[in-house]
Amino acid sequence: MKDVIPERHVTNIIINLLNYKKMENTYSFWKFFFFSPLTLGIYPLVKFTVMGDDLNRLDKRSTVPYWITALLLGGITFGIYPLIWWTNVCKRIGNLNPSNGFSAATFWGWCVLGSLIAIGPLVFLWKLCNALNSLGEVNTEEVNTEEVSAN
Repeated sequence: MKDVIPERHVTNIIINLLNYKKMENTYSFWKFFFFSPLTLGIYPLVKFTVMGDDLNRLDKRSTVPYWITALLLGGITFGIYPLIWWTNVCKRIGNLNPSNGFSAATFWGWCVLGSLIAIGPLVFLWKLCNALNSLGEVNTEEVNTEEVSAN
């Protein structure tokens, strides 16, 4: 019997495929910057909802989708719930990859307080895109090393 794969290797490969944690999307600051006004705010609404789905897949937690947060819960709570939502999302991004230096303080510092200098939210968006893209790269590398170690 040539080229027979032992059963334990097949089981490890199947488990790795089922637990495959890869971000399916990339995030570009310039797309957010140009498409937000062109689509009258629909592009960031969709991309932030997809971002939440990617984070849910990576850390196996669940959050309220961004579109519900922005369109429904934001108005009902007079803007308080979106602040809490963004704080929690930024904490999750920082916990998934602590080396990217992203945390809830990034949100409060750049997006909230930085809005006083007008360019702060843009800096936050740039940092968010970089953190999400580095998070995707780190998780792709982890999956590749798991597949190699299974063999």
